[in-house]
Amino acid sequence: MRNSENGSNGMEHEEIFTLMMDALDGELLADEQMRLESHLRACPDCMQEWQALSAIDALFRRTPMLSPAADFTQRTLARLPNRRVRLWLMGLVYVALLAAGLLPVLVVVGTAVYLVASFGEPAAVGSGLQLLVKGVQLIGVVGGALLTGATRLVIEQPAIIGWMLVMVGIVFLWSGVYRQLLSAPARRQIS
Repeated sequence: MRNSENGSNGMEHEEIFTLMMDALDGELLADEQMRLESHLRACPDCMQEWQALSAIDALFRRTPMLSPAADFTQRTLARLPNRRVRLWLMGLVYVALLAAGLLPVLVVVGTAVYLVASFGEPAAVGSGLQLLVKGVQLIGVVGGALLTGATRLVIEQPAIIGWMLVMVGIVFLWSGVYRQLLSAPARRQIS
C-alpha cells in the first residue's frame, strides 16, 4: 500500500488493510469480502500487500505448534525471586544503612559523655577546656576549608550543581518507582 496517499483514499486503504487482517483471521462478512476483492482488483499496491500477507499467514499456519516442556511452569515459578527473602535482604540493607548513619552520631555522643565526665576532675577542667577550644578551632578550619573548596569548585564548574540536581532528581524518581513496584503486588492481592 502507498503510505504517501492521504485524504479519503488513504482512509480507504486503512479500512482495506483492516479488512485484510479480518480476512486472514476468517472474520469477514460476505459484503466485506466482496469489497476487499473489488479493491484488490483495482489497486495493484494493495494486491501486492495482500499476497505478501497471505504468504506470511500460510507460512505461519504450516509451522507446527510447539508445546512447552512438561515441567516448564514449575521451573519458571522456581526461578522467580522469593518475596520473603527479598524483603529480608531489603531489611538487612536498611539496618546496615541505619547503622552506618548512627555510627557518627554515637561517636559524637560518646565523646561528649567522655568529655563531660572528664570535666568533673579539677585537673582535667583546664585541659578539657583547652581540648574543647582546639576541637572547635579544628572543626572551624576543616569546615572553612571544605566550604572554600566547594565554593571555588561551584564558581569554576557551575555544571556540577546541575549534575548534582539531576542526580538527586533521579534518586527521588527511582525511589518513587521502586515504592510503586513494591506496593503493586499488594494492591493486586486486595482487588
